[in-house]
Amino acid sequence: MNSKLLCFDVDGTLRDNTVHKISMSTLNSIKHLKALGHKMIISTGRGYDSLKNTQIFDILEWDGYVLNNGQLILNQDQCVIKEYHMNPQSVMKTIATANQLDMPVVLKMKKRLITRKPNKYVYQTQKYFDNVIPEVRDYNGKDNVYAMILYSYPGDQYEAFRDIKGIHVDPGKSAYADVSIEGLSKATGNLLLADLFGYNNYIAFGDSQNDLEMFKYASLSICMGDGDPAAKEKADYITDTLANDGIYNACVYFNWFIGDENND
Repeated sequence: MNSKLLCFDVDGTLRDNTVHKISMSTLNSIKHLKALGHKMIISTGRGYDSLKNTQIFDILEWDGYVLNNGQLILNQDQCVIKEYHMNPQSVMKTIATANQLDMPVVLKMKKRLITRKPNKYVYQTQKYFDNVIPEVRDYNGKDNVYAMILYSYPGDQYEAFRDIKGIHVDPGKSAYADVSIEGLSKATGNLLLADLFGYNNYIAFGDSQNDLEMFKYASLSICMGDGDPAAKEKADYITDTLANDGIYNACVYFNWFIGDENND
């Protein structure tokens, strides 16, 4: 059997965000893949604090973690391999642009903040992720910011932020967009871990626009059947929905549960 580096998004891929749980089908599938000797990686837009609010750390001995869309890389013991911080000027410009639009911004920091009173899109996204909304505070322009989150109506492409130097914007499936450092993504994190583990490539499972770069550089990209249309368009293979055993059925389709060496 050829060992593979398998990289999994969390929300909408491993974790059902309507019930905030990981199905038994998905859990059994990833445990089986691990037992077969594959390297198993979490690759998510969530930060470490947010990921701790899920079951992810408890369900499997993961081999590594790509967090904040590639801005924080952890090893299997959750120790930092690589960490990046956003340019404070880019942060301030993003906040200023959002203020003109009456748009709240969450700054992922050692102690998170939200720049203004939460609106309905913040509450909608909080319900989607089952996260805690941070306190309203001003950013001092100095503290390290790992990533940001913008909040607007579902389908907004956040065009007002596209020309801000140093950032990249990925609209999510709910009422938000991830804001990360330009040039960094889940793909860069996955490739760093691939190099550390001695792999030439990786396989990606995802469902959202923040998976597009991860799909682009994967040897095989698999999108969930209920994924974002943009992610489906870029994926090599579209599996069933999460609720209909999408992870399991993809593994069966590629014969991974029997260690078929002809499927790389």
